[in-house]
Amino acid sequence: MSKEIESFIKNLQQQIEQQKTELFELKTIINSIPGSIYWKDVNGKYLGRNLYATGKMIAIDLLHQDIESVIGKTDYDLFAIEVAEQYRKHDLYVIETGKEFAIEEILTTPNNEIITQLSTKSPLRDAYGNIIGVIGNTIDISYLKKIEKDLEKTKERLEASTKIKDAFIHNMEHDIRTPFVGILGLSNYLFEQEEDITKKEYLNDIAMSARQLLNYCNCILDYANVEMDSIPIVEKKFFFKELIDNLIIAEKPAAIIKKLTLSCQYDDKIPKLIIGDQYRLQRILINLISNAIKFTCEGTITVETKLKRTTEREVVISIIVKDTGIGVPEDKINYIYEKFYRSTPANKGTYSGLGLGLKIVKHFVNELGGEIEVKSKPNKGSIFSCTFPFKLPLVEEILYE
Repeated sequence: MSKEIESFIKNLQQQIEQQKTELFELKTIINSIPGSIYWKDVNGKYLGRNLYATGKMIAIDLLHQDIESVIGKTDYDLFAIEVAEQYRKHDLYVIETGKEFAIEEILTTPNNEIITQLSTKSPLRDAYGNIIGVIGNTIDISYLKKIEKDLEKTKERLEASTKIKDAFIHNMEHDIRTPFVGILGLSNYLFEQEEDITKKEYLNDIAMSARQLLNYCNCILDYANVEMDSIPIVEKKFFFKELIDNLIIAEKPAAIIKKLTLSCQYDDKIPKLIIGDQYRLQRILINLISNAIKFTCEGTITVETKLKRTTEREVVISIIVKDTGIGVPEDKINYIYEKFYRSTPANKGTYSGLGLGLKIVKHFVNELGGEIEVKSKPNKGSIFSCTFPFKLPLVEEILYE
């Protein structure tokens, strides 16, 4: 035998051994893939499948069958008629369209166990790109569906709990604020009528305590509503100056008790009637004015309103709250909007509070599409400036029912 023939045979043997090795590696990979891998010809006959499919095909009793026993059979030989027809329908879609197809399939095992499978099928092509069948991968995802159902039930319970909590907060909001407002109003009335100095001091203490508790409750209730996102934005017509005046009247007793001057400088160019969320605007200004009173020991608190811009259907208004109070150090001014932030702890400082007011203010300002700026220096006071866009009404009147 010539050396050329020997060399050719040797190379051929090496190529055969290499192909055997590659084929073994390919089979090992296919058999190790987690999922039932199978491939069929265009007539639906099985050409092959992996060991995982043979061992894990729990929808039919193939646990004791080897791979070769399935080859040449169709789904009609292995499954119930209704299941086989469903599989064949999916196979034909892939063969006819050349597109990948994925679907969740719910099946009942011989043990009457309901399982959910995720099946993905793709075209099986030859070396020339022609579709010669279907290759599929089916995975049992029953445990995932169980987790999904458990999560859905948990979500439903949480939503129901949130609704109950939301209703409780709204009811408590009215039930708490109403008696405190009554205590404040009555104590202020008695304070004005009383001539005995000692009794006036007692009434003053009652009013201050009631206001402090009311401020705490307002902060907690507002923060709870903010966290639950339970306050819808409601834009209605309202008289802007009337809103400002009423806030000044409501906060003036607290200023008088501390012998402070609370005043308002109103821009007469501002339209009388505007459209906006009155609730959020009130809560913003109540927090800013009450903060100014709390952190001012002597001097003045001034509320200014300024018309910044007017268009055909919109007006931009700035509301500035100035005080001569303790101010905020420069290194802490970036933290004042953080929830629960306080410059000094409640048990170590002169000023009480929960550290929620400015967090709520910032949140409401953002919801109204506004801007807030602050300038402050220690012992020189603070200036909070809020700018809001409001709509202008088509008709300058409010129809009351």
